[in-house]
Amino acid sequence: MKHALAALLACLLPFACGGASSASPTPASAPSGKAADLGAMCDRYYARERLCVDEYLAGLLDVRVEYDMPAGIAAEVKRDGKDVVLTRMRPEWERDTTLENTNRMCRAAEAKTPPDRIEGLIADGDRCYAKADCAGFVACTLEGQRDFIKSGAGPH
Repeated sequence: MKHALAALLACLLPFACGGASSASPTPASAPSGKAADLGAMCDRYYARERLCVDEYLAGLLDVRVEYDMPAGIAAEVKRDGKDVVLTRMRPEWERDTTLENTNRMCRAAEAKTPPDRIEGLIADGDRCYAKADCAGFVACTLEGQRDFIKSGAGPH
């Protein structure tokens, strides 16, 4: 389950991107206990990602190029250069990770995560969040997202 939080958040990204699934979950009552802890950790996670955005996007692009996912990204970087592609990526990242969108994702994580997975996800997220610098945080985060990037499922 190593770094499963990053993978879960990558899966929840469609909730933030305005598709048909973008409606905020409406649980009967506010989450409590471990589900609320997961949501709070998710909020901290995205706050840290915002602080480390330059390193995160550079690392994300490296992984995308490694797997050529989405298809053609490796050729695009080779043709235009990493800096140009990063400049193109930034507006999409900013749009997808507004406070409103990450709040929606984190509330979805509270509402939709199976109870038996919550503690492990919190531990994984806290492990990445606790890294002393952006380089460590980004490496930890992207390790958890590799399989999703490789499959084309996220993050985009």
